[in-house]
Amino acid sequence: MRRGILLALLFGLFLFFLGREGPADLSKEAYKTLCLFFFCVSLWTTNLIPLSITSLFAIAMIPLLGIMEASKAYAYFCNQAVFFILGVFILSAAMIGCGLSARISIWVLEHWGQSPRSLVTSIYFFGAFGSCLMSEHAVAAMLFPIVMEIALALKLKKQESPLAKSLFFALAWGCIIGGATTVLGGGRAPLGMEILRKSTDGANVLTILQYTQLSLPLILLMLACGWVLLLLLFPPEITDILPAREVLHRKFQALGKVRFQEKGIAAVMIITLVCWFTFGEAGMANIAILSIVALFVFNLTNWKMMDEHVNWAVILMYGGAICLGEVMANTGAALWLAKQVFGGAVYSTPIFLITVAFAGWVLTTFVNDSAAVAMLLPPVLSMSQAYGINPTMAAMIVILSSNFAFILPIGTPASALAYSSRFITLKDMIRSGMLLGFLGILCCIFLLLIYWPLIGVK
Repeated sequence: MRRGILLALLFGLFLFFLGREGPADLSKEAYKTLCLFFFCVSLWTTNLIPLSITSLFAIAMIPLLGIMEASKAYAYFCNQAVFFILGVFILSAAMIGCGLSARISIWVLEHWGQSPRSLVTSIYFFGAFGSCLMSEHAVAAMLFPIVMEIALALKLKKQESPLAKSLFFALAWGCIIGGATTVLGGGRAPLGMEILRKSTDGANVLTILQYTQLSLPLILLMLACGWVLLLLLFPPEITDILPAREVLHRKFQALGKVRFQEKGIAAVMIITLVCWFTFGEAGMANIAILSIVALFVFNLTNWKMMDEHVNWAVILMYGGAICLGEVMANTGAALWLAKQVFGGAVYSTPIFLITVAFAGWVLTTFVNDSAAVAMLLPPVLSMSQAYGINPTMAAMIVILSSNFAFILPIGTPASALAYSSRFITLKDMIRSGMLLGFLGILCCIFLLLIYWPLIGVK
């Protein structure tokens, strides 16, 4: 009965605070928005109901509470970020469904995994590179069964084998870190970019190239840090990995020759990437949708394949999170909340941004990384003007720090998959994740104090 009791308690508190008068310096609409925001944060944090259902609840409650007209609230859901994320998921699903992604990953592991250390390295960097081009969730899901087969073929002991821990941490960390390189790796970046654009009335718009330019040094530093930690914390206990290589070879042979469908989907993906980087001003969502149309026009995929691999719940969650963030900004609730949290304690601009980075890291430890962006970014953007901060810098700090979901499985599906293997323990995740997350904060400080000023972003 614990779940029901907690839900009843949260709903009761929500109704209780809705019935009270808000602070004198806060409008009724803003106060109701804050009540709804904290209620949704509680549900996102506890995961008592699916994240997507919480987001849909938020959309429905905005007009019901009299905060905003229904037509305007629902219009926030149908924004270009949602359709861009949908496009990325469908393109990823096409690559997975036709077997192209599995073929590439097995080929890489078979040709680059000559020893235990090189096997770990190939999984780590392939996960990172793959997550630059497609959803990190999809890359992790694609690599997981392959890594599991390797661990079983080598007869590694669960929760004891350092090599097994290294393999699954390489899968999770590679996908998580690589997924922050471009806007294609997950929903955090498109979600943050859309909130930034809406909050500044289109004055600050991040393109794919600008995002990658601002994030790349942190990714390279984090990749180096993660790789060193893998080798130092989990030294392999065996030297012969011939059984694993034989498994990979058999799987690669079973795939047969490259089919026309795989070649066609690869061509569409390459053209899409070129268009995103070259004609980004035409709208990333528009390009993604046209690419999906091309897949069906040339009969390269079908709807059944899409339906099996697209996480529709995630799409709903992003739309609801963007809607709630927009309402917080428009009613003044985000600005009021930010002043209460940061106004009396943080006076220095660099310290403010470092505090935001730390808050993003802590928040994504207990909450889904995209939900962390939805919670933190609107208040931070509201305070940017008071601190004289470029809103783009504030948005990038929130997006990047919310990517440090290394400590607990709840932060991102890549971590959840690695933990579900039962080859690693929660203690292993907490110990190694805290080290890597702390190094991530140091990398953020490098961006703030050295790299971004060097390229003229202030």
